[in-house]
Amino acid sequence: MKRISGLVIVILVLLFAAVLIAGCTDSTPATTPSVQPSPTTTPETTALYIAGDIVSPKSGAETGWLILKYDSGTDSYERAFIYRNTDGSWGYRVNALTETLTRPILEKVNAVKVTHVDPSQVPLKQPAVTTSIMTAAITPSTGTATTPAVTATTSTIAPKIKGIAPENGYVGTSVSITDILGDGFQSGATVKLVRSDGSNISATNVNVFSPAHISCTFSLPSDAVIGVWDIIVSNPDGQSSRYSNGFTVRVNPSVTATTTTSSTGGIDITSINPASTYSNYPAVTIFGSNFKNNIACKLTRSGNADITASYVSRTSETQMQCYFPIPTGSFGTWNLVLTNTDGTTGTLTNSFSINI
Repeated sequence: MKRISGLVIVILVLLFAAVLIAGCTDSTPATTPSVQPSPTTTPETTALYIAGDIVSPKSGAETGWLILKYDSGTDSYERAFIYRNTDGSWGYRVNALTETLTRPILEKVNAVKVTHVDPSQVPLKQPAVTTSIMTAAITPSTGTATTPAVTATTSTIAPKIKGIAPENGYVGTSVSITDILGDGFQSGATVKLVRSDGSNISATNVNVFSPAHISCTFSLPSDAVIGVWDIIVSNPDGQSSRYSNGFTVRVNPSVTATTTTSSTGGIDITSINPASTYSNYPAVTIFGSNFKNNIACKLTRSGNADITASYVSRTSETQMQCYFPIPTGSFGTWNLVLTNTDGTTGTLTNSFSINI
């Protein structure tokens, strides 16, 4: 009996010990605090300029852009033209026109901050030329002068064109002229392209932004004369300015010229590469058949002197290369003419365009 009792006591002690051990050991994994990712922040755009800054593409300019405000919502500036006073200080505006331009473009083009002014203190004024004429008549019998007659006249400045951007465009397209630069432009001025043969192209959407800047649109017909044109700006008061050879109408490279081949005696011309040039001494490769030694090559066009190749290299009877010295004023589409020494010829009409 004592042995059984002792065994029971041992078992109870072991069970109690097991309970104590289980209570001290917690198998529940510890809770690890979750790590929240840091919020992604978008860097704020910082405008370089503030209202009142005068900016320009370069220092020393007579005109600049006055920053009127920056709009962070659209990331754009509102600006206006500003001019120097006669003493060289800034400045004045000639009208209330303003323009909105995106921040990246304005800051890239106008990299120079010239100075800072209070926009509310910049006046609006229109420059004018005032001439006073005073005359005095002397009476011979008395030697006294009569009351002088004073005449004051105010005359507007005649317009003067100094440049245009862009200065060229392709036939069959509309060209947005971003700036006709000059002086004396009046509200209501008209703009057109003219040639000595009487051809003219009137501009649309003419905007006289200031006496020094005009924007407009030229719709160039598909049959417009290739070459240089004059620009005329006419003010409502009848005064005008003509800018000679200021704009160039070019062949549209996206339009394939219609070509036909006519052969006399067996020379066949299939193609020319390149089919146009913007340089004055282009090298062209001609493909066809029956090209003989000492073959001659030239460009022809009605109303123009022929352009004879200064160098001809015959690779084979089907391929040759030549160089053309392009004279000034040769804009337009030309015919390619090949002639063998035996008199046989081949012509590829309307096959080569000169764009210089």
